[in-house]
Amino acid sequence: MAASDSWIVSVDRHPPVGQMAANMLRERFDTVWAELHAVCARSEYAEHVHNLRVATRRTLAAVDAFRSVIPAQRRKWFEKKLRQLRRAAGEARDLDVLSNCLAKNDAVRARGRLVAILAHRRRTSRVPIRAQLKKLTEAGWSARVNRLLEDVYGRRPLTGFRSFARRRFKPMVASFVETADRALRDNDDIHSLRIEGKKLRYTMEIFAAAFPAGMLRRCQKSLERLQTTLGECTDHASAADRLCRWSRCPDAGPNRGMLVSLSDDENEKADRARKAFRKWWNPTRRRSLRRRLDRTIRHSA
Repeated sequence: MAASDSWIVSVDRHPPVGQMAANMLRERFDTVWAELHAVCARSEYAEHVHNLRVATRRTLAAVDAFRSVIPAQRRKWFEKKLRQLRRAAGEARDLDVLSNCLAKNDAVRARGRLVAILAHRRRTSRVPIRAQLKKLTEAGWSARVNRLLEDVYGRRPLTGFRSFARRRFKPMVASFVETADRALRDNDDIHSLRIEGKKLRYTMEIFAAAFPAGMLRRCQKSLERLQTTLGECTDHASAADRLCRWSRCPDAGPNRGMLVSLSDDENEKADRARKAFRKWWNPTRRRSLRRRLDRTIRHSA
């Protein structure tokens, strides 16, 4: 081991950033690949689609966290492909959520034609995901992953993992806090906060070894509760938007009136959920989470 490498490990008590990054990226790339195959093999299971979408987000978060040790050209290729895959999974996931929502409605279940159209749309939504698997296989996904990880593993920056994590994590906390302090006027604001919360939570997973375990758990629990509360708002808003667009399509036919009514109902639920969230997400709760995040950063030094 070189003298500089020995200094990195002894001061930071962690392997060099390149080694840590390669290990974490390997786990996340492998999960994306496994979930992609699971969706294509058993596309009727909504959980596989959900897992694929989460896996792409977690992997994108890892790529962003370690962007300074990933060759730019390789990083951009994977970012592009992962976003394409996330969008494909997102369309399918939205239809799965809508289907689950409408399955609880007796009036919808009585409309056989409406149920059949939704089932067809769900099946069709899996086609772009299978197309992504074919494209990525032809592009040599596995070989590209191996080459990227070899490049990353060989990087020897003059900093240890703890210092690197603190430097990358701090601006992400600032970005989340800035978004959290905004007035949440509409669904777009709610969605932005949810995305920032997810990014921060996934980044905390990546840098977990650099932070005090107890503080990290408390921050993660707070963020998980935030995500759960926000999820109700965004799910209803997404369902309302999709139902509204569906009502304008030619295949809506005699179901157009019901689709408009369902869309209005989902909008009302989204409004109620948003009001409940704004009441829950009060200044005291925001300050408490901010203090926990700040303490976590300070104690990582």
